Amino acid sequence: MASTSAWTIGQKDHKDYISLLPDCLIHHIFSFLPTRDVVKTCVLSKRWQAIWTTISNLKFSVSSYDDSFVNRVLTLYMWRKVEKFHLDIRSKYFYPFKIDLWIRFAIDHEVEELLLNLNWWAYYTLSPLLYNCSSLTKLCLTGCHFSSSQRISWSSLKSLSIQNMKVSDDVLQQIFMGSPALEYLNLKRCWGVERICSRSLKELVLDDVNVEFPLETFSPPLEIWTPRLLSLRVRGYIYEIIRILEASSLVEAELDFDSAELDCSFLKESLGKLQNATRIQLGAWFIWVMGLLKVEDVQFSLSNCKSLTLHMTIPQFSFPAIANMLATSPNLEKLVIIFDPPDCVSVYSLNSNSQFGNI
Repeated sequence: MASTSAWTIGQKDHKDYISLLPDCLIHHIFSFLPTRDVVKTCVLSKRWQAIWTTISNLKFSVSSYDDSFVNRVLTLYMWRKVEKFHLDIRSKYFYPFKIDLWIRFAIDHEVEELLLNLNWWAYYTLSPLLYNCSSLTKLCLTGCHFSSSQRISWSSLKSLSIQNMKVSDDVLQQIFMGSPALEYLNLKRCWGVERICSRSLKELVLDDVNVEFPLETFSPPLEIWTPRLLSLRVRGYIYEIIRILEASSLVEAELDFDSAELDCSFLKESLGKLQNATRIQLGAWFIWVMGLLKVEDVQFSLSNCKSLTLHMTIPQFSFPAIANMLATSPNLEKLVIIFDPPDCVSVYSLNSNSQFGNI
């Protein structure tokens, strides 16, 4: 009898605490989940049966022919505004007109952050509607194609990331002209890039840019003219010269890339443009070349540099490189040395035909 009474009391005290959660907290929890998982939560509580239709973040992953889930969710969606719309197309078999419809939905709901990720072998040309979207503040594109005939108008865009795409000079200039508020640009495994000319950019990331050019093909230097740039990061592998024409506001710079085509004159020119930077990070290629130079050959000064990080791969060049860098950084306060064993030392091996033979 006592056990029955205890069970009855416990049953009476039972509350549906999930249903008591405030909407703002539920939406915050939902923001970390894919939309498919968010919809599944409707079975947890009666109150949750329709709350997913008012979430502001929509994240879809389409990996098969079955895209009915996306259409069903968008049909039932009740909120007037979408803050984040992420669309990850993992299958190479898809219908471009459906992607156009999904993008139209996002634009009609004043989307602020749009992520469109396609496999690199897919051939999807961006919907004409996307070129004129005043609500966009952040745009991430992977594996798509720009139309050079479209005029771009992204008046509110502040962050743009492009990956695995051709970005011709005409398209890039259209982007800069149509995005007066653009502050962050990330180009990863993109090709066709010739000039980056922007008065608004504050942060620029270049990763494996223009790597499609074969070694025997001449490619013009990639020119950077960004008077308000505060942070520059160049990573990956580069075939061509990156010429910094204007970056007088630069505070932070990371030059961590590999190259078999560039010489010491490129190193001197690049580091000479970092004279105003206070935080500098240099990769193995720079350290290797710096280790070959004599102190009197170092004709640039990093007098404003307070923090210097050096990535080492070949020990025999490390100490001369450190000495040269210290000589060019008289006001240095912090030095970090990171030793990364090289994957392939042959990239840095010297021979009789090396461009460094006359150092």
